[in-house]
Amino acid sequence: MHGDPRRQLVQQGYCVARDLLPTATMTDLRAWAAPPLRALSAAHRSRNRSQGSLINIADYPDFAGIIGHAALGALFDDLGFADPAFSSGYLISKPPHSPALFWHQDWWGWDDPLSYSDAIAQVFVMIYLTATTPANGCLRVIPRSHRCRHPLHEAPEAHAEDLSRVANPNDPLYHAMPGETPVPVSPGDVVIGDARLLHGSFANASDEERTLLTLWYHPDFARLPAGMRSRIREIFLRRGVDTDPAAGEAMLVSDWPGPQLRKVRALLPDYAGKAPPHAWNRRPDASALRASNQGD
Repeated sequence: MHGDPRRQLVQQGYCVARDLLPTATMTDLRAWAAPPLRALSAAHRSRNRSQGSLINIADYPDFAGIIGHAALGALFDDLGFADPAFSSGYLISKPPHSPALFWHQDWWGWDDPLSYSDAIAQVFVMIYLTATTPANGCLRVIPRSHRCRHPLHEAPEAHAEDLSRVANPNDPLYHAMPGETPVPVSPGDVVIGDARLLHGSFANASDEERTLLTLWYHPDFARLPAGMRSRIREIFLRRGVDTDPAAGEAMLVSDWPGPQLRKVRALLPDYAGKAPPHAWNRRPDASALRASNQGD
């Protein structure tokens, strides 16, 4: 990784670790991803047409091999993550000739003043299983939007049903935005982004599936407010999450067989306090964000 990755993550809202994962790991990821993708129903694809798929990896213990991967641990050390904890992960795979992913940000804790500071409460770790470019649906971001106000902050909440189904393809949330930056990657690269960062993806205009694994971590879990830690524990337990509405009695990571559980145990979000879960709010107070032209 070139430059100061922590500085880029704090200032720009994202950074890219090039060639982080070895070829053998990428081969394993493709093998683990294949069965759940083959099992996807037409209804799931239709319901998540913009994303392509939203498969919670808690149902597939093989993914323990990436959640606690040594290369990710070393990356977290480089980024200064003092106490990283894992909460959830999704397999997001856009079929050939599928639409763009709508612009959104994924943070749910906007009611807390911490959300308007440089503290990073949650990051996405994106691992694309194939090379990506704007032609096949690579990530696109609006740098600094995790801390600076943008018109998109007035948009509907992320993952609304109509947006996922692409009920209105002409909605501006699917189209280019001023200041957007494409983030093309090669297999083995890892993208790390602040959950508050506005992002989406280009349409997949290619003839091949474009598959992504998104993992959610909390860089300094122990120092977060108790209500946030309580909410993160709820997310881990698959309760009250808008991207996992049918969890029901589905598997939890803590239910994984011993060999898989041992690989991730140190990253589980342990919280045994009595604080109620922090309110779920994906809408920021734009007036509390910096003006877009304000420097760091």
